[in-house]
Amino acid sequence: MAISLLLAAALGAAPPEPEPIWRCTAAHYASFVSPSGTREKWPTVPQLPEKLRDTRHMTLNSPGMMPGGRAHMMYVDSAAKVVYILQTSGPADSEVVFGPCRQSTAPKSNGEI
Repeated sequence: MAISLLLAAALGAAPPEPEPIWRCTAAHYASFVSPSGTREKWPTVPQLPEKLRDTRHMTLNSPGMMPGGRAHMMYVDSAAKVVYILQTSGPADSEVVFGPCRQSTAPKSNGEI
């Protein structure tokens, strides 16, 4: 019974699905990252904006089986229409924050951008 209540509370508290534009943006930026890092020279900031730290993020990739592999997560600032990409590797305090990066353009129904 207690497990059912906890599960129901967790499901009720789940954030809504991200808007399609942000899913498209995540797919765009995911194409530039891998466990070995990023292929782009994005701007960096000293840390993720505090208002985004405890918000939902979208995983762009995982570190895989590579020793020291990097994982990338995208945080959305909907008000500013930008994203920040958090790169982590190895020790917990080994983070690089890329951003702010602009949202990508959503593809049209025929697949064009």
